[in-house]
Amino acid sequence: MKTEKLNFSMNLTATLAVEQLAKIENKNTDEVLISFMKSDTAKMLYDDSTKLWWDGPLSVVELYEEE
Repeated sequence: MKTEKLNFSMNLTATLAVEQLAKIENKNTDEVLISFMKSDTAKMLYDDSTKLWWDGPLSVVELYEEE
């Protein structure tokens, strides 16, 4: 997969996960985004070798909540 498409897929997955987390936590997306991007889950999401982005935003949310 080209780098541009890969980055788009990872960013979209992160965006959808952050939006879902914001609803769950009843917080604004900016606040959740900052916390999410500091997490191990975000590191895994942006590490192509884990292929976490393949699993979709719900899997990312679940993994983040377990962290």
